[in-house]
Amino acid sequence: MEVKHNELKDKGKFYLEDNGKEIGEMTYVFVDENTIDINHTLIDKSYRGRDLGLLLIDKSAEFMRAHQLKAIPSCPYVDKVFKESTKYDDLIA
Repeated sequence: MEVKHNELKDKGKFYLEDNGKEIGEMTYVFVDENTIDINHTLIDKSYRGRDLGLLLIDKSAEFMRAHQLKAIPSCPYVDKVFKESTKYDDLIA
């Protein structure tokens, strides 16, 4: 299983591939040059319960820290994870 990242000019996504099949994604859009809105997370039903959503969040956190970005967690799952852990406090816009 591998986490990949596609970034376009004003949006992007982190996604999981298993044997060439996309099995999960987390999408975002840039609100401004320093802020992204993480607006969607989805894991294929047959892969749920393995904390793969957390893996996507952690990869996005690495990206945000490397690029000095903040996040608006409009995705309910990401918002819940951000509120339940202090390890993402530095990323919240």
